Amino acid sequence: MLDIGWTEIASIVIIAILVIGPKDLPKAMRSVARMIGKVKGMIREFQSNIDDMIKETELEEVKNQIQSVRTADINRKIEETVDSKGEITKAMDFSQEAADFNKSMQESSDTTAKPAVEDKSDKTAKS
Repeated sequence: MLDIGWTEIASIVIIAILVIGPKDLPKAMRSVARMIGKVKGMIREFQSNIDDMIKETELEEVKNQIQSVRTADINRKIEETVDSKGEITKAMDFSQEAADFNKSMQESSDTTAKPAVEDKSDKTAKS
């Protein structure tokens, strides 16, 4: 951790006994242990706050991605991917054929109706 060897620890203990005294050394060790515990707790809290900020940032990115997917026109994207030249769309466009069919149906109904009208006029002309 701090790369302190046994000789350094022994030196610190000897100096602490001389400076603090053998009678007050246990109290000093307890207060040092409490301070170390508080520092560790602050480090843990700081780390959890950093982790929360990272999660919020990632969540914001995910929210932005979801919003972009919601606003995207997926049908258009699929159509561009599958049929980029529009050949399938043109092949499946039956609107012109339907218009031609309707026109031919109207023409055929007009031709069948015209003789009936002509027949009536012929009868009135003969009489």
